Amino acid sequence: MRKSGVATLAVLVTATAVAATSIGSAGTTRTALQSKKCAFTLRIGDVLPFTGGLAAYGANLDRAVKVGVALQNAALKQDGLAKKIQVRLVGSEDGQTQASASVEAATKLVKSNHANVIIGEMASSATIPMAQSVTIPNHIVQISPTSSAPQISDINDNGYLWRTYPSDTLQGKVLAQAVIDAFGKGATINVGARNDAFGTALKQLFVTGFEKLGGKIGVNISWNPDQPNFDSEMGQLASGNPKGWVIIDFPETFQKYVAALVRTGKWDASKTFMTEALRNTTVLDAIGNPVVGLRGTAASAAGGPAGASFAAYWKQHVRGAKPYTGFEGTALDAANVAFLAALQACSSSPAKIKANLISASGPPGVKVTYVQLAKAIKLVRSGKRIDYEGAFSPVDFDAKGDIGSAVFEIWKYASAGKIDTLKTVTFRG
Repeated sequence: MRKSGVATLAVLVTATAVAATSIGSAGTTRTALQSKKCAFTLRIGDVLPFTGGLAAYGANLDRAVKVGVALQNAALKQDGLAKKIQVRLVGSEDGQTQASASVEAATKLVKSNHANVIIGEMASSATIPMAQSVTIPNHIVQISPTSSAPQISDINDNGYLWRTYPSDTLQGKVLAQAVIDAFGKGATINVGARNDAFGTALKQLFVTGFEKLGGKIGVNISWNPDQPNFDSEMGQLASGNPKGWVIIDFPETFQKYVAALVRTGKWDASKTFMTEALRNTTVLDAIGNPVVGLRGTAASAAGGPAGASFAAYWKQHVRGAKPYTGFEGTALDAANVAFLAALQACSSSPAKIKANLISASGPPGVKVTYVQLAKAIKLVRSGKRIDYEGAFSPVDFDAKGDIGSAVFEIWKYASAGKIDTLKTVTFRG
């Protein structure tokens, strides 16, 4: 993948701004925004899973997009540009965590709502067909907040597909090492995954990495997440005498078959590793005691320079949402980097936005966060470079549309409402 160089939610905007610092030379370049003639409307739409396998997260990520749009318009008003430049959320569509619904939703946003930027989907198995069927051929910028399938990096997208979440190329390494650390070299592990772009790729990455580290694979199985019954697959997954298990799936599907796992009498949650989709106290609390002790890996907002700030902001200002998960920052960052790229281009043209995403999201430049958008606007107007520092990561897009660094955690479901971080692993560059 090669990259080129409806109403606004009323959100209380904090007056406290994090002090900005710069690294190296911020640089000065004349931009279109310096012109008095600069005027445009940025039309953002999102396709997120309000239903389906990742429904536990979709509504909160949609709220994060709305927070971002509200902060952007407030900053434009503060800088006296509200009559010339506006940002509109033109639609929030349900991608249902699956391909056909996401393609239909994206088509609506492009054809009927005239979106310039689409944020979504969360699932790789929905993001990829959305891109290939809708956003790439229609030359619309698409930024997925959480899709992690490695193949996204190499899609022939002409620079229109991006993501604010790390590739599972990294998570496969973290997961393999975590399982070796837990059970030792030579341990036999049974592994099972959903049969889709996310599950298939991450399972293979885990198996390859685990075997290289000296681990052994017993049962290796995949399942259709939409099948009506999982008893046979769960019987196979629990069979033999493994030291532990790795299960790669989404909450909705896991909830369907966890009882079948328990009924085998062999499966033990405390000897099981999962991934980020199950790092959710609401989901795990609903299952209860059978999953206490479950561990897993997940990309973490601990790598976001504004992560702690946004978590506090969310808890103070966002009402009526589900409990904060930490993944909301990915959607906020997607909305903000699209906005800042449009500002640099002084245009809502997707072609011009994509050409500015790398420079708006990384060094060199004056660092700015979500609470410093008014400052970012002033810097761009004066011809200065900016470097957006995100709530989930520093962003720092590379030429393939991937973020430049990531922090992963090893987590454990300790008890009702409580997930502990056991360890963190940082990747840079």
